[in-house]
Amino acid sequence: MRILYFEQFFFSDEVILAVKVSSPALSASIMSSETPPSRMTYGNYLQLEELLSLQSGPEGHEPSPSNHEMHFIVVHQAFELWFKQINRELEEALKLLNVELVDEKKIPVIVSHLERCSEIFRLLASQWKVMETLSPQDFLAFRDRLGTSSGFESWQMRTLEMLLGLESEQRIGGMDPMVHNRKLHSEGKLSDSVMENMIRIDNLPSLNDVLQNWLARTPVNGVSGDIKVMQDFAEGHINSMIEHGESVIAHMVRIGHGTEETIRPRIESGISGARDFLLPNGKVVPSRAGLLFIESYRELPLLSWP
Repeated sequence: MRILYFEQFFFSDEVILAVKVSSPALSASIMSSETPPSRMTYGNYLQLEELLSLQSGPEGHEPSPSNHEMHFIVVHQAFELWFKQINRELEEALKLLNVELVDEKKIPVIVSHLERCSEIFRLLASQWKVMETLSPQDFLAFRDRLGTSSGFESWQMRTLEMLLGLESEQRIGGMDPMVHNRKLHSEGKLSDSVMENMIRIDNLPSLNDVLQNWLARTPVNGVSGDIKVMQDFAEGHINSMIEHGESVIAHMVRIGHGTEETIRPRIESGISGARDFLLPNGKVVPSRAGLLFIESYRELPLLSWP
């Protein structure tokens, strides 16, 4: 009697059942007939041999990295792999938003791209806990081998910042990352393809730009792109806040939860912040008015999804 038994192999979300037979000859026959030389394997698909050979440092990096240095390399390579995925997701979202009229059916797709980025960012934040297992003393043992290299030179992080819309004036000292990367390129430390991709992304509108444009086209009170309608809507919202604030102050004083002198400054501070956000210098910011409209009527079917 031949006994059949099963083993489970997991690859991604698929479960593969492999049948083995107690007869070695029959087992070999099955394997030879069902496993052609071209069969895709887990290692082939992920190019694992190539991937796992990239933790020994640059050419001529001797002696081989210690376990602490390898840890340092792996953590930073993992960051770069996730940066690659984030950049891809951001570009896909940008393409869908960077049109005159965004198809409503594309909104869930855009949100899906951005949600994936958010989850990756959460993962990257927690990844620092892994880095913290490297003590300062262990890092100093191989620090000299890094030379002048720095995470500042991560071009993928710079393209990520450009895609999101981080401006030079928002950086410490107004630093322009393209200046340093052009210098690296001129020294042969950055390939032509990397530099060309950075320039391409630098010339694209940012996700912040296209998102602001999309919000500005929100049909406030049924009208799209009308500054007067947006101005009236924003001013009406501020007036409603003022009226509500007065009723809150009166109620709080009446029930003994403070005096008008202590409560009013807090209420007026919130109103002032809303006015500065919606109506800086007295003029409405269309994208912010659009955002307010969406948040004010999010129970409406078209504004409640995804």
